[in-house]
Amino acid sequence: MTVDPSIALAARLLGALVFVAAVGGKIRHRHELAGVVANYRLLPQRLAAPAAWMIVGLECLAALSLISGLRLRTGAVLSIALLGGFALAMSINLARGRREVDCGCFQSGLRLRLSAALVARNAVLAASLTPLLAARAGSGGALQWVDGLGAGLAAYALYQVSGELLSLRHFSAQLRRRFA
Repeated sequence: MTVDPSIALAARLLGALVFVAAVGGKIRHRHELAGVVANYRLLPQRLAAPAAWMIVGLECLAALSLISGLRLRTGAVLSIALLGGFALAMSINLARGRREVDCGCFQSGLRLRLSAALVARNAVLAASLTPLLAARAGSGGALQWVDGLGAGLAAYALYQVSGELLSLRHFSAQLRRRFA
């Protein structure tokens, strides 16, 4: 089975932009990063900083693969595994009743607290990368590039808007409690 080059390009662009933004956010907030990982309470405290930087390194590898197209299937598997791991970590904390944990996405001006919507967003993002598992190296025609770029950029814009809306929902709830 082959995947239409425009779909593969859209998926690559979406995944690459998500991981580039995530790495950028984690580097900008590097002083908070280990604390965010530690706050999930899934690892011993002493492993939080090494795990945080390992995550950044793996996200860099995923982004580089998606951008370059080199080892694309491996990059897609890594990307899907990272998103699945993040969703699992969030789900474990939600099951523990820990909703006030910062998700660690570092993609919004406001903090994103854990929610089922964030878990679902990661699942949808991971699913959107699955066509890359069957993608073949191939450039496609000019119109397929236009379609792929447009679809990938639109999907990334929706991803960003969803993060902002989730942040605002939590922030507005805090304001209502504060001023009620």
